[in-house]
Amino acid sequence: MKKYEYKTHYLRFDGPVTSREERLTDELNVLGQDGWRLVRLYSDFKLRTFSSWGGGLNLLVEREISESSSDVLKV
Repeated sequence: MKKYEYKTHYLRFDGPVTSREERLTDELNVLGQDGWRLVRLYSDFKLRTFSSWGGGLNLLVEREISESSSDVLKV
């Protein structure tokens, strides 16, 4: 059975509105290099346009883990 690790990542938008899409794709590529993939994208505002995203977005990401992985946190 496959097991997954989840985390939320906050992406803050400090620059102009036109660079937000580029920042989002760059951040997803950085997370993807570590094996993370996007599950959900959400904000406090409705996701109608990039201009409504305000100060940032929350990204819910997951990656598959193995039983013998050293990345798994022991609780």
